[in-house]
Amino acid sequence: MQTGRVAIIDIGSNSIRLVVYERANRSPLPVFNEKVLCGLARELDITGRLYAPGVEMALNNIERFAALTRNMQVARLDLLATAAVRDAADGADFVQRVEALTGLKTRIISGEEEARLSGLGVLCGIPGVDGVMGDLGGGSLELVGLSGAALGPSTTLPIGPLRLLTAGRDPKRAVEQAIAEVEWLERYRGRTFYPVGGAWRAFARLHMEKTGYPLHIIHQYAIPADQGRELAHIIAGQSLKSLEKMVGVSRRRLESLPLAALALERLLVALKPRQIVFSAFGLREGFYFSQLPEDERARHPLIAFAEDEGAHWRRFTLSPVEIFDWLTPIFAGESPSERILRLAACHLSDIGWDDHPDYRAVMAYERVLQLPAPGMNHRERATLALVMAWRYESNIRDRTVATALAVADSEAQSFARRLGTALRLAYNLSGGAPGLLPQTWLRRSEKLVELVVPAALRNHLGDVTGRRLAAVAAAFDLRHDVVFT
Repeated sequence: MQTGRVAIIDIGSNSIRLVVYERANRSPLPVFNEKVLCGLARELDITGRLYAPGVEMALNNIERFAALTRNMQVARLDLLATAAVRDAADGADFVQRVEALTGLKTRIISGEEEARLSGLGVLCGIPGVDGVMGDLGGGSLELVGLSGAALGPSTTLPIGPLRLLTAGRDPKRAVEQAIAEVEWLERYRGRTFYPVGGAWRAFARLHMEKTGYPLHIIHQYAIPADQGRELAHIIAGQSLKSLEKMVGVSRRRLESLPLAALALERLLVALKPRQIVFSAFGLREGFYFSQLPEDERARHPLIAFAEDEGAHWRRFTLSPVEIFDWLTPIFAGESPSERILRLAACHLSDIGWDDHPDYRAVMAYERVLQLPAPGMNHRERATLALVMAWRYESNIRDRTVATALAVADSEAQSFARRLGTALRLAYNLSGGAPGLLPQTWLRRSEKLVELVVPAALRNHLGDVTGRRLAAVAAAFDLRHDVVFT
């Protein structure tokens, strides 16, 4: 992979989208994202050809997108075309016109490859997946089994909402028949369903509005399967006028949303999953993920983001790993998830240094709560944000962090307070300089949190150090002491 920014022009059945990433790595960060709804698959099942007005709109915008990437000095640009272009009789002609306009080759993705790449996108953004991914585009539905870091069986079905709208078929019957023919779905019953695609993201936003959910981030938004099925059944039966009155429904999605809800409902009936976890990562992220070296792919996505982006936010040379190792003795018994959050927090722990001192806690909290970072569910995201609040402030007001308190349970809140106060102590003791923390060490017993300090460093401790050690101990519901050796 080349260094520098990379970009994809995704030529889909409904939309043409340009996404520019800061770099191609384990945790791709978009710096530019724009789409145009062209509807290439409209009337495809009637005429067998791409929608003529949409073709001209698509070509104009692809030419513009290519020019934008040149101005952005993108190191690599890939053009990917999916269901509409591969299935249309004039798809090859369209690709030739794209090449004539841009001088670039367009890669037509097969249905099997589209499913694989979308599945890899989910693997890239959500560690430890177990279930089925469904990527619903305008022209097709891709399904793939997921287990840990492995892809299972896959299928592509020509039941995208845009095609069903004009196919002259009964949409419900077409969806039911197509899904019923996917025999391998039985093996994944009772696990998790991972929806991908714009129509299902719109469904997630609607569910957030309906339930008053406070954190409007789609990636890893999780809902019980029965709630999802109930809402999908309601939406599938709504008229356009009724949908227009619903808060959270984009006008651009009004036409396709009932059919997207129908497909979701039928899949939930077939899979009977425990829960639904939405993914903002899909084909584009999966495409770059597939080309990364093994060592990069092996990184945890949250840690990769924290390492890469945290380096830009640090004012000190104190190593995050040095902080992490110093804190480890008092976090004995932490879960694997907590250990990952602790390491990420160490990388992000200087994120608020350039804000006004009176607002550092709230700014660091909000920044981390809304990070465009994969690899953490909403509970973990809220926990990490609370860590940053405690790292910068010793007296957190509930109204300041109300969103995180609504998402994180009491156990997560307790962990966040412990880690945040411990980070606050680490920066006071070290002054942000390397080499000082390893000269002291923390230890925790059933009654005490102790700071062990060589006698030669006695004068390096101040009153603030004692108060911050006391705050750490209080977070563990223990007493504190300083031991000189």
